[in-house]
Amino acid sequence: MILVNLSVEQPELNELKATVDKLQALHEQFLDSSDIAEAFVKSLFNLSLKQPELNEQEGTVDKLQALHEQFPDSPDIALNYAKILFNLSVKQPELNEQEGTVDKLQALHEQFPDSPDIAEAFAMILVNVSTEQTELKELAATVAKLQVLHQQFPDSPDIALGYAKILAILSDKQPELKEREATVAKLQVLHQQFPDSPDIALGYAKILAILSDKQPELKEREATAEKLQALHQQFPDSPDIAEMYAMTLFNLSTKQTELNELATTAKKLKELHERERFQESEEIAFIYVMFLASLFEHQTELSECLQATKIIKQLYDQFSTFMLQNFDDRFFSNDNVCDSEEYKLFNFILREGLLKNTKYAILQPWAEHYKEESDELKNLLSIYQYVQKIKYQLGLKDEDRKENLKFGHYTRGSVLQSLLDQKEESNFSISGKTRLNNANYMNDPEEGIIIEKILGLDRRDALEPSSWFLMSFTSKTDDLAMWSQYGDDAQGVCIVLREDDFSRFTSFNDVSWRQEKLSLEFSDKMYLMKSELNSGLEKSIFRSESENSVDTVNDEGTEANSEEKGNVSKGNVDYLYRIAYVSYTDNNFELEQTELFDSAEIEELKTSLNGLKEKLDENSNKEDEFYQKAISDCIEEIRYLFKSVDYKYENELRILRYANLDSENTEIKIDKSSGMGKLYVERENPIQIGEVIFGPKFPNPEYVTPLLKLLDKDIVFKKSMIKFR
Repeated sequence: MILVNLSVEQPELNELKATVDKLQALHEQFLDSSDIAEAFVKSLFNLSLKQPELNEQEGTVDKLQALHEQFPDSPDIALNYAKILFNLSVKQPELNEQEGTVDKLQALHEQFPDSPDIAEAFAMILVNVSTEQTELKELAATVAKLQVLHQQFPDSPDIALGYAKILAILSDKQPELKEREATVAKLQVLHQQFPDSPDIALGYAKILAILSDKQPELKEREATAEKLQALHQQFPDSPDIAEMYAMTLFNLSTKQTELNELATTAKKLKELHERERFQESEEIAFIYVMFLASLFEHQTELSECLQATKIIKQLYDQFSTFMLQNFDDRFFSNDNVCDSEEYKLFNFILREGLLKNTKYAILQPWAEHYKEESDELKNLLSIYQYVQKIKYQLGLKDEDRKENLKFGHYTRGSVLQSLLDQKEESNFSISGKTRLNNANYMNDPEEGIIIEKILGLDRRDALEPSSWFLMSFTSKTDDLAMWSQYGDDAQGVCIVLREDDFSRFTSFNDVSWRQEKLSLEFSDKMYLMKSELNSGLEKSIFRSESENSVDTVNDEGTEANSEEKGNVSKGNVDYLYRIAYVSYTDNNFELEQTELFDSAEIEELKTSLNGLKEKLDENSNKEDEFYQKAISDCIEEIRYLFKSVDYKYENELRILRYANLDSENTEIKIDKSSGMGKLYVERENPIQIGEVIFGPKFPNPEYVTPLLKLLDKDIVFKKSMIKFR
């Protein structure tokens, strides 16, 4: 008993293991003692709470299972076994593993049907499994099990809460309105049974909000909104219930046609947003501005339009990051984004010029050139979506981090010397910056052209100057072919950059877009609200003076977001893209699998490319120069991410940057050392060198290593042992 008490207090895993070992020895000495066995079980449970690895927890579960089989009638051993099974299920990554654990817990519950604690553990694991189940039939079977548990223990708030959660999950997947209504009725009964439970009330609120989105009639949505209003009044300080209420009010507004009805809904949403407790709620603010953008289409008074626009601008300014993430999610997941309610808000703030410093700036002239419902605009948006997806698919993901993946850059020895430059005040630290060279200097004669073959587009003029700047890396950091091709005939070096010299994609929100300088004709336009209202044209207001201010160079797209800016001090924020290698014959293409792509990624990428090709073929209006220019601007984003299969051996990754070829662009520099002026731009921060590999024919590497050691003692260096003629 004292060892069990000690195990509760021990913070270190090693100490806890030692205590468990002592208890195991006692148990093995007195195998028939149920009391000692129960103490051993408690210590094993305490140990499992601190075990970080799944295989460690599985080993502990096996011991508990053996103890339970030895003492099958012990409720204490069974309860600890049940609790540890639930904890194990939380860490199990695969659904079939979780379902196996569910079967064990179900057997325990059937053996001890009167134990509310084991029943609660069983209920909790059923809820967790339900979140992973994709088939409606499987989910319905899990719900049925929880319903039986609730009927068996009707006074258990924990089991009731689990039942409420799983009903909300079920409702989200039910395709038929009647099925959802039946699920709502069950949750309503639960709420009436536990009226003071904020968690059950929230489950009820969520399911009502889901239902309201599917109800076809105005009166049905009004009744649902009244129920949610009552919930909000009962739990006035719950931001989650308030959010569900706001969502239901918005769903209600989409069926309202009378201005006075919309005005009433507007008042309720305004009151929700302006409550001190909810003023910082991103979700409620987003719902409110979605409603205002929709209401804008119904308003006829100039003062009302101006007021709505003012509020939308204020809230966008306050919650722009959250709103952009929502737009990103829609563009990434919804192929019919133009039909979504969020698109009305998106289109509104796009027309108002509020997205000029984001990846969506390219859409602004499209939205102004074409009508909102035009086929051309919808098709361009689909093309834009596919290109964004492809960029994300090619991006190196944080979730795919591999310890053995290196980022090598082959170059001449003189380049290494220039990178090892130091400022006088730098106190012996590297100040040199890596360069991105203009895409026109790439060694592949089909550089940037292969994408046109894949998509069936007209070939770009090879003499056309490119505004893209690239830097290439390879995962092959000591390779014979690479030394020959890029390592100054093996007399150069391979510089391996550190992991923190790049950013990896964590979500679709990281995908950016280049931003070109806007034409004077566009940036000087003034949109008069009154005249447009009278003429029936699209509504807008005066643009802000700051709209004329645009960046001329952009690190592959937009300004760094708040997270990126926080990372600037320790490294560059450039994202890495994997190059896709293509074999093309007889109007068919295949993507080659490499070390950097698995087969599933290749299939996903091919699907996106085929979808893009289909969209390009749908409305290929050759006479519409504006439309063709918009397509060209889109394709430019991925032009330099595809290469011929002949270069598959390179295993190449790239960072990209777009810079206007403008005489006033001071970011672009000219290197005349080769006798020909070549354009480049520099990365923002000093290079982060992790390793230097000297080529097989590099002369006197020992002359360089003292400088490396002086500037950064953590740089690893070696000479390649590859035999090279």
